[in-house]
Amino acid sequence: MVEKEAADPFSRRVTLACASLAVAVGLMTFIGWISDMPLLASVRANYIPMAPSTALCFSLIGSGLLLHSLLPEKRWLTRLLAAVVLVVAFAKFIEISGGYHFGIDAWFVRNPGKFGAVPTGRMAPLTALNFVFVATGLLILTNHPTAARACVPGALATLISAVILVGYWYGTPLLYGGTIIPVALPTACGFFLCGIAIMAAAGADAWPLRVFLGDSTRALLLRTFVPIIIAAALINGWVMAMLLKQTHTNPAVISAICALVFAVLITGIVSQVSRVVGGRIDKAEEARNMAQTALVLLNAELETRVRDRTKELREKNEQMLEELRMARELQTALLPRNFPTIPPNVTVRESALQFLSLYFPTGDVSGDFFNIFPVGENAAGVLICDVMGHGVRSALITSMIRGLVEEHSNAAADPGELLTRINHALTVIFKQAETTMFATCFYVVADVENSEFRFANAGHPCALHFRTGDASAEKLQGNGRRGPAMGLFPDFHYTTVSKPMIEGDMVMLFTDGLFEVEGTAGELFSEEQLQETASRFASLTPEEFFDRVLGEIREFSQRETFDDDVCVVGMKVQRAS
Repeated sequence: MVEKEAADPFSRRVTLACASLAVAVGLMTFIGWISDMPLLASVRANYIPMAPSTALCFSLIGSGLLLHSLLPEKRWLTRLLAAVVLVVAFAKFIEISGGYHFGIDAWFVRNPGKFGAVPTGRMAPLTALNFVFVATGLLILTNHPTAARACVPGALATLISAVILVGYWYGTPLLYGGTIIPVALPTACGFFLCGIAIMAAAGADAWPLRVFLGDSTRALLLRTFVPIIIAAALINGWVMAMLLKQTHTNPAVISAICALVFAVLITGIVSQVSRVVGGRIDKAEEARNMAQTALVLLNAELETRVRDRTKELREKNEQMLEELRMARELQTALLPRNFPTIPPNVTVRESALQFLSLYFPTGDVSGDFFNIFPVGENAAGVLICDVMGHGVRSALITSMIRGLVEEHSNAAADPGELLTRINHALTVIFKQAETTMFATCFYVVADVENSEFRFANAGHPCALHFRTGDASAEKLQGNGRRGPAMGLFPDFHYTTVSKPMIEGDMVMLFTDGLFEVEGTAGELFSEEQLQETASRFASLTPEEFFDRVLGEIREFSQRETFDDDVCVVGMKVQRAS
């Protein structure tokens, strides 16, 4: 309720003003009865005064509305006041219909006087009915979820009181001259105030206020015409009643004159209001047309901007794609195409070591990299690495690793020492760049003169070693442990492991994209399956061997492409010392 009041301060002010006036009407009646000044309770000497019990109920209802607006947390007290009024009203109904006498009115006036044929100081039946409406509305207001429904009993009380006030306006108060107690003029005013207060407290979103409030054309016209038409009708009826009472002219003539004057008056008022309202509507229409024109221009400008921006983005995208294509060509160009011969200056067929490579990047640039280079006169080194992630960043790291290998080529004969130096340099670079990256690497040196393989592993899948006549491939590994990936621990020292090399040996180095392939059922082609598959085809020539291995992997995935970058290097020992 507090939030509703904060959002609608005008309704709150109306509620407070009407409730305060209702309490004032009740207090004025009490003062009139106590001080023997009946005019305070009746307004005019020939009008029946408000009963003290009625004044008490108005004081309670008005106080309840004030409490509801100012102290909503005291809803229990508001409900108590409304309940007291309901009890009084229903007691009055029982007195009228059942012949019982609770003596509520007698508490205030023991020996009432007469006003015509009815006693004064007694609550009218219609007054009791209206108190049921306003007390029920007040009770509904205290229940926040249903507060808007309070407008219905509030509107009924307002309508009944308005009819009574019109009767007083025309000089014929309702039920005067009968045996039923009429409603006093202050009582009708009090009910009108209480009904307005309840509807205002129910909120602007409740009926009937929502019909008149707001910025819509309907609300504007209703706010303008309804009060004017009601006022004109009341004035016309009052004038006609006064003329009939004061003159002895033919009533038809008076009715015709009043109707004509009323029509002229209404026509003038409607014309004036139409001019004002029509002007506002015309201005609104003009503003709408201007806004629509501005919107059309804005849309046209926006389309131009979007077209220009799209063209700019397309050009930049084409430029970026061109740069990526160039980067791919440069990266591919950096990979070795002509492999070294051992010893130098012999033909490929006469070389003690022969090499073969396969490279399948998934994107424009790749994080996989390999290099084959001579190490002295009688040895060759094969380096393969896989940088974390994909794209340009990973490709840049591969270029850095290639440069570091060339920078530390004096340590190429010792795989552990070479990887240790590269790892230290990479870690320093990553720290300065404030980035977290790493690369796995496997480096093997085939030493023909000493008939041995020397290798070191930095978190990379172990290379497979095939011996002539063996039924299975073995992993090139030392004590079964791999060193960590490069770029993480700057002071780690990688160990060099040696293994005998004989004629006919073959070594296959690869990245994890070769075996991390997903099958049709979602399972992965494991590293152990790769080792088993390679063992079955180990007796074939290197070219046939790689074709059969790759064919089986593609058959497993039912796809020609790989999910990750794939790099494979094969080395065949043709001759050993």
